[in-house]
Amino acid sequence: MNITILGGTGFVGLSLINYLAKTKNNISVITRNREENKKILVYPNVSLVEANVHNLEELTEHTKKTDVLINLIGILNERGHSGRGFRKAHSDLARIILGACKANNIKRLLHMSALNADPKGPSHYLRTKGEAESYLMTYGKRFSNITIFRPSVIFGKNDSFILRFSKLLDFVPFLFPLACHNAKFAPVFINELTEFMVNTINDSKSFNRIYNLCGPKVYSLKEILELIIQTKNINTKVIPLSNFLSKTQATIMEFVPGKPFSVDNYNSCKRDSFCESDYNFYSDLETIIPTYINFK
Repeated sequence: MNITILGGTGFVGLSLINYLAKTKNNISVITRNREENKKILVYPNVSLVEANVHNLEELTEHTKKTDVLINLIGILNERGHSGRGFRKAHSDLARIILGACKANNIKRLLHMSALNADPKGPSHYLRTKGEAESYLMTYGKRFSNITIFRPSVIFGKNDSFILRFSKLLDFVPFLFPLACHNAKFAPVFINELTEFMVNTINDSKSFNRIYNLCGPKVYSLKEILELIIQTKNINTKVIPLSNFLSKTQATIMEFVPGKPFSVDNYNSCKRDSFCESDYNFYSDLETIIPTYINFK
């Protein structure tokens, strides 16, 4: 099969490529910058194509021979505060992807969403993720078999969740003021998620279905941070912030380079990220975190 991946150079994408590279499928990764991502060309069955996926003509041109299209593109924060960046990355892109699928008669589409995605959700992130889902399931099922994945937070080597806190702890060694400390998550291990996604490609039971995906344990954000502290063998004390101070911190962090925390993140945390999972994952944070964070 010819498999095309959008967002293949990110955390989930690289894990997926590593898994698919062991198969006999031809993998094409569409990227904004081919030169920056040449490292994935070590795999003989993987090719890189430089194109703008937000341009329907370009995406259609580069997916002509595609049998399976996988969309992993997503952002956790945007430039500015209007929601325009989220709409472009999520809901607007879903329309472009379906346009390319229809034009090229692509019969299989895998789409990465997020737990709690909802057009009426509390944040731009969750609303635009929900809008994308709604559009794909309303209009896409007419000509393509769609599977949507809605995981809680994803963790594993090179993640942007556990490692973000681990790195922050290196700079805040004594007292760590934590916003949204009661927010709850059921983290999913990247290796297990990747394997599940690949196994759905040819599984007709997964066609036109949305999967809520959660790990085996539920943790508060405070518990996750304390687990990282314990693993790193440091004496940092976590200071839980009230809702008012959490939002204040988010507002201030909006203007920090890289936006490590934002008002939109704060709003997303208003909904706990755990569920009765549609698939059984087994790896928990206690088992996996010590294998990849820097500890003393």
